[in-house]
Amino acid sequence: MNPSELEQRAERAVRRGELLAALEHFEAYLAQQPDDERVRQRMESVRALLQPSELVSRRRAEPEEPQHDGGALGDAEQGEMHASAGRFDDAAHAYERAVTAHPRSELLKERLEELRGLARPRTRADLGGAEKLEAPITTPTKGGPKGPARSAKAAAASYAPIPEKKDKVSLLQQLLARVRAGRRQT
Repeated sequence: MNPSELEQRAERAVRRGELLAALEHFEAYLAQQPDDERVRQRMESVRALLQPSELVSRRRAEPEEPQHDGGALGDAEQGEMHASAGRFDDAAHAYERAVTAHPRSELLKERLEELRGLARPRTRADLGGAEKLEAPITTPTKGGPKGPARSAKAAAASYAPIPEKKDKVSLLQQLLARVRAGRRQT
């Protein structure tokens, strides 16, 4: 595997949160390119994210992802190009082509799901199912809203201050009763 591919795999592993796998790829890269200080610093920053106990048993039994032939890289690279430009719809379409060509690749499927989450929704929002807010009350003299509209959930909550009492125990009991009542409603 060439150094460029190792660096790409390491960065993908970092993005997925697989820091141990990323370290292995960085180490393989540095074995081929020992003078690359930029990658060495990146590897140290990833290593700093790990707990010492995670560094003790670093060996994994199976490889991170299966080897691919060069066909999927074209669509996946094109998808990454679109994603880096913020065109998530186009990126998702490119990754769909890559997944179709290589349906067993878990990495491609995972990235496709990420991009679908970032892409614009294909259907319109269901405004009929949304919670209705009360219209703001306007005063004739000022013309502006008297207060912001509140949802039914916020209106049902009790934010009124508890009157100050000398007995601290009863004050705490009232607070506890409000907390318990709020938990039952949600």
